[in-house]
Amino acid sequence: MGIFDRLRKRKSTAPAEGAGPEGHISETPLGYKQNYTEVCRYIWKNYVPEEGQADNLQGELLREIEKLRWEAQENGNINWDEDFAYFCDFISSTLSEQPIFSDAAKDEAVSIMARLKSYGEYSRKVNDGEIPYDEIDMYRIAYVEDDLYDIICDKIARLHMENPEPVPYEKNEAICR
Repeated sequence: MGIFDRLRKRKSTAPAEGAGPEGHISETPLGYKQNYTEVCRYIWKNYVPEEGQADNLQGELLREIEKLRWEAQENGNINWDEDFAYFCDFISSTLSEQPIFSDAAKDEAVSIMARLKSYGEYSRKVNDGEIPYDEIDMYRIAYVEDDLYDIICDKIARLHMENPEPVPYEKNEAICR
Protein backbone atom coordinates (compact mmCIF):
# COMPACT_ATOMS: atom_id res chain seq x y z
CA MET A 1 0.00 0.00 0.00
CA GLY A 2 1.43 3.36 -1.03
CA ILE A 3 1.88 6.32 1.29
CA PHE A 4 -1.16 8.23 -0.02
CA ASP A 5 -3.35 5.12 0.05
CA ARG A 6 -2.45 4.85 3.74
CA LEU A 7 -3.32 8.53 4.22
CA ARG A 8 -6.74 8.07 2.60
CA LYS A 9 -7.43 4.95 4.66
CA ARG A 10 -6.48 6.50 7.99
CA LYS A 11 -9.69 8.49 8.36
CA SER A 12 -11.59 5.32 9.17
CA THR A 13 -8.85 3.97 11.45
CA ALA A 14 -7.97 7.05 13.50
CA PRO A 15 -6.84 6.26 17.04
CA ALA A 16 -8.86 7.21 20.08
CA GLU A 17 -8.16 10.47 21.90
CA GLY A 18 -4.79 10.36 23.59
CA ALA A 19 -3.69 7.17 21.81
CA GLY A 20 -0.35 6.92 20.14
CA PRO A 21 3.31 7.49 20.89
CA GLU A 22 4.74 10.40 22.86
CA GLY A 23 4.23 13.62 20.95
CA HIS A 24 1.54 12.09 18.72
CA ILE A 25 -1.05 14.60 17.58
CA SER A 26 -4.48 13.12 18.18
CA GLU A 27 -6.67 12.69 15.11
CA THR A 28 -9.98 12.59 16.95
CA PRO A 29 -11.90 15.51 15.42
CA LEU A 30 -13.45 18.12 17.64
CA GLY A 31 -16.74 17.70 15.81
CA TYR A 32 -17.12 21.44 15.36
CA LYS A 33 -19.79 22.47 12.86
CA GLN A 34 -19.32 25.77 11.07
CA ASN A 35 -21.75 28.51 12.17
CA TYR A 36 -21.14 31.19 9.55
CA THR A 37 -21.14 29.26 6.29
CA GLU A 38 -23.23 31.88 4.48
CA VAL A 39 -20.93 34.71 5.58
CA CYS A 40 -17.94 32.75 4.31
CA ARG A 41 -19.71 32.13 0.99
CA TYR A 42 -20.33 35.87 0.72
CA ILE A 43 -16.65 36.65 1.43
CA TRP A 44 -15.55 34.00 -1.09
CA LYS A 45 -17.87 35.22 -3.82
CA ASN A 46 -17.22 38.94 -3.32
CA TYR A 47 -13.70 39.28 -1.92
CA VAL A 48 -11.62 36.32 -3.17
CA PRO A 49 -10.31 36.63 -6.74
CA GLU A 50 -10.30 33.66 -9.11
CA GLU A 51 -6.49 33.81 -9.14
CA GLY A 52 -3.89 35.33 -6.90
CA GLN A 53 -4.15 37.14 -3.61
CA ALA A 54 -7.09 39.20 -2.47
CA ASP A 55 -6.70 42.95 -2.00
CA ASN A 56 -8.67 42.85 1.26
CA LEU A 57 -7.98 41.17 4.57
CA GLN A 58 -11.20 39.17 4.88
CA GLY A 59 -10.81 37.66 1.42
CA GLU A 60 -7.12 36.93 1.85
CA LEU A 61 -7.58 35.20 5.19
CA LEU A 62 -10.35 32.99 3.79
CA ARG A 63 -8.35 32.28 0.62
CA GLU A 64 -5.36 31.18 2.69
CA ILE A 65 -7.24 28.88 5.09
CA GLU A 66 -9.03 27.26 2.15
CA LYS A 67 -5.69 26.76 0.37
CA LEU A 68 -4.42 25.03 3.52
CA ARG A 69 -7.57 22.87 3.73
CA TRP A 70 -7.30 21.87 0.05
CA GLU A 71 -3.62 21.04 0.31
CA ALA A 72 -4.20 18.79 3.33
CA GLN A 73 -7.43 17.10 2.25
CA GLU A 74 -6.79 16.69 -1.46
CA ASN A 75 -3.00 16.45 -1.65
CA GLY A 76 -1.92 15.11 1.75
CA ASN A 77 0.35 18.17 2.11
CA ILE A 78 2.67 16.78 -0.57
CA ASN A 79 3.22 20.30 -1.94
CA TRP A 80 3.91 21.89 1.46
CA ASP A 81 6.34 24.77 1.16
CA GLU A 82 7.17 28.14 2.69
CA ASP A 83 4.01 29.71 1.24
CA PHE A 84 1.82 27.34 3.25
CA ALA A 85 3.93 27.95 6.36
CA TYR A 86 3.50 31.69 5.77
CA PHE A 87 -0.28 31.24 5.53
CA CYS A 88 -0.31 29.57 8.95
CA ASP A 89 1.78 32.33 10.51
CA PHE A 90 -0.17 35.14 8.82
CA ILE A 91 -3.58 33.77 9.81
CA SER A 92 -2.38 33.17 13.37
CA SER A 93 -0.87 36.61 13.85
CA THR A 94 -3.69 38.45 12.10
CA LEU A 95 -6.49 36.81 14.07
CA SER A 96 -4.61 37.14 17.35
CA GLU A 97 -4.27 40.90 16.76
CA GLN A 98 -8.02 41.46 16.37
CA PRO A 99 -9.62 43.24 19.34
CA ILE A 100 -13.00 41.59 18.67
CA PHE A 101 -11.72 38.23 19.95
CA SER A 102 -11.30 37.24 23.57
CA ASP A 103 -7.91 36.05 24.76
CA ALA A 104 -9.24 32.49 24.71
CA ALA A 105 -10.43 32.85 21.09
CA LYS A 106 -7.06 34.31 20.10
CA ASP A 107 -5.23 31.46 21.83
CA GLU A 108 -7.48 28.97 20.04
CA ALA A 109 -6.62 30.47 16.64
CA VAL A 110 -2.89 30.46 17.41
CA SER A 111 -3.07 26.85 18.64
CA ILE A 112 -5.02 25.64 15.60
CA MET A 113 -2.69 27.32 13.14
CA ALA A 114 0.37 25.95 14.95
CA ARG A 115 -1.17 22.49 14.79
CA LEU A 116 -1.93 22.74 11.06
CA LYS A 117 1.58 24.04 10.45
CA SER A 118 3.09 21.13 12.40
CA TYR A 119 1.32 18.69 10.05
CA GLY A 120 2.66 20.53 7.03
CA GLU A 121 6.19 20.69 8.38
CA TYR A 122 6.10 16.97 9.15
CA SER A 123 4.91 16.31 5.60
CA ARG A 124 7.70 18.49 4.23
CA LYS A 125 10.22 16.36 6.16
CA VAL A 126 8.65 13.22 4.72
CA ASN A 127 8.74 14.66 1.19
CA ASP A 128 12.36 15.76 1.63
CA GLY A 129 13.36 12.24 2.71
CA GLU A 130 14.27 13.32 6.25
CA ILE A 131 11.94 10.67 7.66
CA PRO A 132 12.46 7.12 6.39
CA TYR A 133 9.44 5.63 4.63
CA ASP A 134 9.07 2.84 7.20
CA GLU A 135 9.01 5.38 10.06
CA ILE A 136 6.31 7.67 8.66
CA ASP A 137 3.45 8.41 11.06
CA MET A 138 0.47 8.74 8.73
CA TYR A 139 -1.48 10.56 11.44
CA ARG A 140 0.95 13.47 11.26
CA ILE A 141 1.05 14.04 7.47
CA ALA A 142 -2.10 16.12 7.02
CA TYR A 143 -5.10 17.15 9.09
CA VAL A 144 -8.01 16.07 6.89
CA GLU A 145 -11.06 16.75 9.08
CA ASP A 146 -13.02 19.97 8.52
CA ASP A 147 -13.41 21.08 12.13
CA LEU A 148 -10.20 23.06 12.66
CA TYR A 149 -10.50 24.78 9.30
CA ASP A 150 -14.14 25.60 10.06
CA ILE A 151 -13.25 27.17 13.40
CA ILE A 152 -10.82 29.49 11.63
CA CYS A 153 -13.37 30.23 8.90
CA ASP A 154 -15.89 31.23 11.55
CA LYS A 155 -13.35 33.60 13.08
CA ILE A 156 -12.80 35.16 9.66
CA ALA A 157 -16.58 35.47 9.26
CA ARG A 158 -16.83 37.19 12.63
CA LEU A 159 -14.07 39.57 11.60
CA HIS A 160 -16.07 40.36 8.47
CA MET A 161 -19.29 40.88 10.43
CA GLU A 162 -17.47 43.40 12.64
CA ASN A 163 -15.87 45.01 9.57
CA PRO A 164 -18.44 44.64 6.77
CA GLU A 165 -16.44 46.83 4.40
CA PRO A 166 -13.31 45.27 2.91
CA VAL A 167 -10.25 45.92 5.07
CA PRO A 168 -7.38 46.85 2.72
CA TYR A 169 -4.65 44.23 2.41
CA GLU A 170 -1.29 44.80 0.79
CA LYS A 171 -0.41 41.76 -1.28
CA ASN A 172 2.76 39.88 -0.34
CA GLU A 173 4.78 39.70 -3.55
CA ALA A 174 6.89 36.88 -2.11
CA ILE A 175 3.87 34.53 -2.13
CA CYS A 176 3.38 32.44 -5.27
CA ARG A 177 0.26 30.53 -4.19
